[in-house]
Amino acid sequence: MSFAKSYKFTMIALALCAVGFIACSDSDSSSDANGEDNVLSIKLGETPVNGGVLLLGKGESFYELNLESNGEWRIENNSTFIDSVLPESGLGNADVKIHVKKNDSEGQRKGELRVVFPKDTSLNTVIDLRQMYSGDYEDNDASFDSLEMGAIFACSFMGLFSKEAALQCLTDAFEKSENYRVDPRDGKMYKLEKIGSQLWMAENLLYETPNSYCYDDNADNCKKYGRLYEWDAAMEACPKGWHLPSKYEWNELFYGIVKNKGKALKSTSDWLRDGNGSDDYGLNVLPAGYKDSEYRSLGDIARFWTSTDDHGYTAFLVRIEALKDDAYLNEEVKYNANSVRCLKD
Repeated sequence: MSFAKSYKFTMIALALCAVGFIACSDSDSSSDANGEDNVLSIKLGETPVNGGVLLLGKGESFYELNLESNGEWRIENNSTFIDSVLPESGLGNADVKIHVKKNDSEGQRKGELRVVFPKDTSLNTVIDLRQMYSGDYEDNDASFDSLEMGAIFACSFMGLFSKEAALQCLTDAFEKSENYRVDPRDGKMYKLEKIGSQLWMAENLLYETPNSYCYDDNADNCKKYGRLYEWDAAMEACPKGWHLPSKYEWNELFYGIVKNKGKALKSTSDWLRDGNGSDDYGLNVLPAGYKDSEYRSLGDIARFWTSTDDHGYTAFLVRIEALKDDAYLNEEVKYNANSVRCLKD
């Protein structure tokens, strides 16, 4: 998993007509051919979403729905932003994987998922979907700006459940995933690696800020290598709960590596001139290059800003090169642009 988020929803067969979550037959019950109850309730964490609205983040997302049923079912996708539902139908319990595309438009996208029970249509249910977009508008929920790292960009509006309760439920569920965190500002998921007492993002930061760049102004390079930041931008770029590491914190990482620090951290591919590393610690350091008056050294060099200032107009950075097995600390003028790795507070 790289650029996508992954969450778990739970769809559980429960008899909930007594509390008004679903339509019931005249006898207030539904049964299959064996006389067993087969009433559907859909839950998001512990929050029912029957007939509700699910607000999704704008980023590309993978969802896994755990469907429990003792009958035949199918899922109908009535949206333009969900491009796969697998499997689309089944008999009994199933794990259903759904892929949501990134919303690059200037408006909220709307759609729905219909869960259909062919043998008892009274059990059919609809989940209305809304996907956020870039912009500060009334229909683009501002509460997501205040979410802590690890919160999931999804919210149900049920009437019986407050927005805050739904968010807390989702946050608690996602916190169980120790190896990934989502940046709530843009929905980007980052792999994490714990090395000693430090928790690192194992990918270069991608969050867009002023004075940050894609190598060669090519968005595909950003997707692969992350953004390049001037130092002032780098100091503010990490999400809440994370920070730009100092040179001393980088040295703490290096102290745990006996030799060939650069080689041990470099990715096992993408380096030129036979410069690939062994990626012993899972940080997957890629040769993202850097920017001064022009873009330079893609494939040859990785450079990471530290938060340690030096003489006002320069700061320290970590440099790793294709043809060298070690890693180095150097001074660099602050208006040049380099990669950022974030460290947990």
